[in-house]
Amino acid sequence: MKKLIAIPIANGRLCAHFGHCEKFWIFATENGKIKSDELITPPPHEPGLLPRFLGEKGVNAIIA
Repeated sequence: MKKLIAIPIANGRLCAHFGHCEKFWIFATENGKIKSDELITPPPHEPGLLPRFLGEKGVNAIIA
């Protein structure tokens, strides 16, 4: 099973405030193993935008 998992990052660590993170670290997994990863910069903060942004990238799980 394939999954794209997003983790909000600030200062190189898990960000405590999902809506104000500097980057998202996206992991592509398959059958429980990491296949690839990338850092992406989110758009400027706007209420409700980040879930849609991540969904459009294909993310189907978030660790926050």
